[in-house]
Amino acid sequence: MANSVRGGGPNAADIGLALYQTLRTNGSSVPAKAAAAIGLTEAEAEAGWRELEELGLIRPGDTGDVVDPVEPDTALIELLARQRASLRRQRDELTSMVTAAESLMERYRPAVMRENAEIEVELVTKDHRRRQFLRDFDATITESASWMHPGPLPSSEVLAGSLTADNALIARGIKVRAIYGQSINSAPRQRKYLSDLTAAGVEVRLAPQVPFDLLMADTHSALVLANPEDPSGPAVVVRGPALVRSYVAMYEDCWLRSVPYTANAANGLDPDNELTEQHRTTMRLLANGLTDERIARKLGVSLRTVSRLVSEIMRYLEAESRFQAGVLAAAHGLI
Repeated sequence: MANSVRGGGPNAADIGLALYQTLRTNGSSVPAKAAAAIGLTEAEAEAGWRELEELGLIRPGDTGDVVDPVEPDTALIELLARQRASLRRQRDELTSMVTAAESLMERYRPAVMRENAEIEVELVTKDHRRRQFLRDFDATITESASWMHPGPLPSSEVLAGSLTADNALIARGIKVRAIYGQSINSAPRQRKYLSDLTAAGVEVRLAPQVPFDLLMADTHSALVLANPEDPSGPAVVVRGPALVRSYVAMYEDCWLRSVPYTANAANGLDPDNELTEQHRTTMRLLANGLTDERIARKLGVSLRTVSRLVSEIMRYLEAESRFQAGVLAAAHGLI
């Protein structure tokens, strides 16, 4: 056949051109008939039809599977229109991306930076810087000052200065609390200092074990030792509620596990082995006003177990009510 494209191994463009010319010559046609007209099977003509479709040189006809040829100028105009539409979409996407980037850089990033700016951690290696922090510490307190110290106590001169500062805080209406290790209550000088603190209005408690030195101003600043094993070494100053709240939570837990200091605490009742640490913790939680449900959650036990612990405490103290048990426990220095 003179119009056949067989033999020379035509490519998709050659096949497409042959199919297009056939459509222009014969008019609208079903693809299979147009292919057969130039000696091609449907499979052989597939690449050519794809070429024409991509170039926009054919479109569906009015009936059935018929395709119509499209003028090259029309196909070119439509191609340019599609390209312009694609460029507009890209422009819109670029504008949207730029707007999002500006929002991230101008609004959200500064907000995070401001949040981070509220958190400071400073390593203090010089004694004069630590003394400066302590002076600033007192001035920034608005509600409460809390500290704990495992011992031993510093010199009498340092203790006198600390007591003066504590008196000044209490005069300003600041709530002052202190937790010390029970070993502090073992010598006359130390007991006198604890008694002086209590007389000044400081709430003092003793704990079997204090993990490390900690000093807190409200919930915004804290001073801790970089190495708890080296009291004279560097300290870490932490500022910002986001960090200090964790120290506050730990302090409150230590507070619940400690007992109030009294001048005759050392001469109080020496409980025998009938009271376990679980009994003692239960007494302290009751004394702090926690309900049985909250005590159960704190201890990780059932309500029935809490009731049993309370009954055993009352029996041990020979108390007829919870209130009387609280009074007797306080009198014996158990809470």
